[in-house]
Amino acid sequence: MGGRVEDFVAGQRWITRGRTIGEGDIVQFAGLAGDWTPIHVDEHFARGTVHGTRIAHGPLTMAVAIGLFTQLGVFGDGVIGLLHLDWNFRAPVKIGDTVHAEVALLDARLASKPGTGVVRFAFDVRRDDGVVVQQGALTVLMRARGAPPQA
Repeated sequence: MGGRVEDFVAGQRWITRGRTIGEGDIVQFAGLAGDWTPIHVDEHFARGTVHGTRIAHGPLTMAVAIGLFTQLGVFGDGVIGLLHLDWNFRAPVKIGDTVHAEVALLDARLASKPGTGVVRFAFDVRRDDGVVVQQGALTVLMRARGAPPQA
């Protein structure tokens, strides 16, 4: 059984474990998304950019941060769906960089639909050097206590 909207209390914070972004991550994401932009996949091209090397796709790093958060078990089977993302990309993530997420509960409330609630989380995604590479807010629809079992 996972989290329910009533389980969230103002001021809650979580820190995920780290994950190192590798070349395979970038290549697999490029194939999945169909985004073969040279800054991500062409080292010769990328050497001539301001970054001096290839960088990870912004949405790849965002997905990794959200995935690391889900591994903490905060959502469990309580999530019904993603409602909204508001995300800012502040600095690059290069091959070999390790990222983690620092997450804070923004708010949690029951929704108008019985058995559901809305929960918002703030994310700071940091590289291993402490630089915040991404910041964002994630809003999810979650089950409330007493909600009927999901099909």
